[in-house]
Amino acid sequence: MQTKNRVFGNEARAAVSDQQGINIVYKTDNLDMFQLSKFNRNVFLRKEMLEQAREGFISPIIVNENMVVIDGQHRLEASKKEGVPVEYIIKPGLDENDIVRMNTVQKPWSLQNYIESYANQGNEEYIKLINLVNERYTNVTVTANVAVDKTFDSELAKKKIKNGEFEFYNFDKAVEFLHYYKRFREETKTPKRSTVTTALYELFRVKGFNKQRMIEKVIATGLDEEIKVKTFKFSDILKSLIDTYNHKLRTNSPDIIEYYITSYGAVVIKNEKQPWASKQVTSDTN
Repeated sequence: MQTKNRVFGNEARAAVSDQQGINIVYKTDNLDMFQLSKFNRNVFLRKEMLEQAREGFISPIIVNENMVVIDGQHRLEASKKEGVPVEYIIKPGLDENDIVRMNTVQKPWSLQNYIESYANQGNEEYIKLINLVNERYTNVTVTANVAVDKTFDSELAKKKIKNGEFEFYNFDKAVEFLHYYKRFREETKTPKRSTVTTALYELFRVKGFNKQRMIEKVIATGLDEEIKVKTFKFSDILKSLIDTYNHKLRTNSPDIIEYYITSYGAVVIKNEKQPWASKQVTSDTN
């Protein structure tokens, strides 16, 4: 396979006129000569993609005779951002249908990929979020839910993140809770469980919640041992945590957490929420 360096004017026309050479790989630093189609996927740059651009991509991008990018828009944008040349192959006759076909076989992006992409673009909210994600307090979805102050309806957080609309509901409280969850796990010696994390956050939002009492009661009642071996539904672990927290409290105690269970199994806490907490609909039955 041949490689030709073209870095001056009229190179697109020259490359097309040179199409007799099969599988010629061209190289250019004039990245403005390429065109993107409305059928190309939205470009979100991951950290790994930028690192690969600096090192040099193994695969050249594919364009048609009009220099429309058929495959490789992410490689092209990463090369632009890093200020490095790009290699490309011209395949005449390819069109939008081929762009769609290429995109359908691409690996779908994870939620973390979207967070990294917006963080790489300098969005401060996403930078703060990816820093929390990288601390690995819990999984990405739960971290995102805590960040937007939701204990359920994870689709809301995902939608905001993917659309570039993410903002912390209360950054300081999100950090405070994640630090607390880390301490909870260390003292109870329990593994990461997304439903446990989410249930604890629901209690963290209750006015007057005693964080240390929760830890001590989980250990004293043996709930920590159950958490180590059992997979809980959200409503079940929330109820267990509340009952554990209330253990040996008098029914008229101001510290007790009151709740009821709906006909469809949701646990609804009756206590007043913290002043900073958002209003939520009742928790689901998951």
